[in-house]
Formats: sequence, structure tokens, C-alpha cells
Amino acid sequence: MDDIRLLTKIATLYYEGGLNQQEIGERLGISRQTVSRHINRSLQVGIVSIKINSSPEYSPELEFQLENAFNLSEVIVVKPPADTEEAVKEALGKAAADFMYRRVLPNDVIGVAWSSTVLQCAIHLQRKESRKVKVVSLNGSMDRTSYSTRAEYIIEQIAGAFDGSTISLVAPMFVDSPSIKNSLLSDSRIAATLELAKESKLALFGVGNVSKNSNLYKTGYMDDHLLEKLKAVGAVGEICGRFFDAQGNICLKELNERTIAVELDTLKNKRVSASIAAGKDKVDAIRGMLAGKYCNVLITSEDTAKQILLTVR
Repeated sequence: MDDIRLLTKIATLYYEGGLNQQEIGERLGISRQTVSRHINRSLQVGIVSIKINSSPEYSPELEFQLENAFNLSEVIVVKPPADTEEAVKEALGKAAADFMYRRVLPNDVIGVAWSSTVLQCAIHLQRKESRKVKVVSLNGSMDRTSYSTRAEYIIEQIAGAFDGSTISLVAPMFVDSPSIKNSLLSDSRIAATLELAKESKLALFGVGNVSKNSNLYKTGYMDDHLLEKLKAVGAVGEICGRFFDAQGNICLKELNERTIAVELDTLKNKRVSASIAAGKDKVDAIRGMLAGKYCNVLITSEDTAKQILLTVR
């Protein structure tokens, strides 16, 4: 039977008195191991309850659930101030910028794929300290319409925040045939850029869906014909212009063979592979990405996190 008085005494000395377990043991004439067991017991029987006062801008409970469900090293779930696309992306961008300040190491090579959410991260990054990083494009980005990828701005802004340099992949993301791709890859500068992107230690990217609302459609890299072909083969999302299905498997081999970007399997080998994505229209794409294990860090919104977790309950 529990000695409630002793449990309460030990808990008071530990949590309110600030004594460590050895000090409590010496004070009460018991072993440190006994003190440790009594502290744990005081939690079990309800003498001590712990309340975490989290920031209203984040959802640590959802983060913990997603980390466990998908074996992710870190999840950041934001609560945007409004349920608009602009508010969600801005909240994601701020969270991603804070994440980058914390996770970028001196002399890091950072691989970046252009997207509207990554753009928001870049916008919110301000110069903090010199870490002498290299920021390299993970995929081709030459503009095809008046709707710009903003790829150059993104990598320059990220490099500027850490006093680094940039290496652009000066090529389109899709070309008309595998032979054209092979010809471009024979260029030493393009080949070297892709090799550096492959070897980057930290990758930052968004996730696109398969719809007319996607950035690839808006930038002219995807038309109605390609959109229908992708839907027909079960594509649910894309990273770096490489499309995958609900299980994370690459779709549409003929398109993949004329895509100028890192292979998605390379994302699995990085120290940090961080994806920034949210929205009802992105849920299937994010699920497919998680099934493919292409990221170990996810930055998303509360509503999206809840929808993703519905599949594992």
C-alpha cells in the first residue's frame, strides 16, 4: 500500500523544492533508487499532474502523434490565424524559417526545390549569422510562362540568410525527350549541380497535387493532356517534378525519364529532408509522400494534420 505522506513529501521536495534525487534520499534516509520510484509513483496515482502550456500557434499533441505514426524525426503543426490560402502559407513560411535557423549547420549544403510554400519560408528568412552554406537547386526551374517559379529568388534569399553561396540548375524541369535530357546532363555544369544537389545534407521542398491549382500547371510545366495522363495512372502528388501514387511509387515512367531533378530516393538519405505542405487539396499528396518515406520532417497545418491522421486510426 502506498505511503501517501511519503509520496507527497518526495514530490514536494523534487518539484517545488528543486532538490535532486540524491539530495532527497540523503535528507529522508532512503536510497536514490527509492526516491526515483516514488517520484514515478506520485505521477501514477495522481499526486502530481503535469500540464504543458503550449503556444496557441502550434499543436504539439498532433506533432507527437504524426511523428509516431509515420516515424518522422520532427513534425511542426501550425495554427494559422485564418483559414485562407495566404494565411496558411504565411504561417507555414514563418515556422519553416524558424526551423531552418535551428537546423542549418555551418558549411551545410542545402538542396531546395521551388514551391509557393518554400517561397514563403525564403521571404521570412532574415540574416542571422554567417554559416557559409551552399544552396543548390534540386530541380530545373526555367520559367515557361509569365507565372514565375521564383527559383532564383528562393535560393538567393536562403543563402543570404546564412551568408552562403548559390548554385542554380539552369535548365527546364521537363524536356521533350530522354535524349534531350541526356544531352543536357552531358554539360559539366548541369551534371555538377545535380551531383551537389544529390549530396546535399538538408533538403527543403513542397508537395504538389495533381490538379489545375498546382504550381506546375500554373507555371506551364503541366497541361490538360499531361494532367489527365497522370490521373489515369493514379498519381496523387509530386516532389521536384517527380510524380508518385498513393503508395509513394513513381508514376508515368516516360515523364520521369525526361525530368531534370534529383531522384526522390536521394531524399531518404539526407540528414534533414523537410517538406512544407498543407491544405485540403494536398492531403492525398502528403499521404503519398509519407508512404514513400521521402521526408523525415513535415511542416503542416492543424487541419491538414488531422486529416492525415484519419488514415492511421
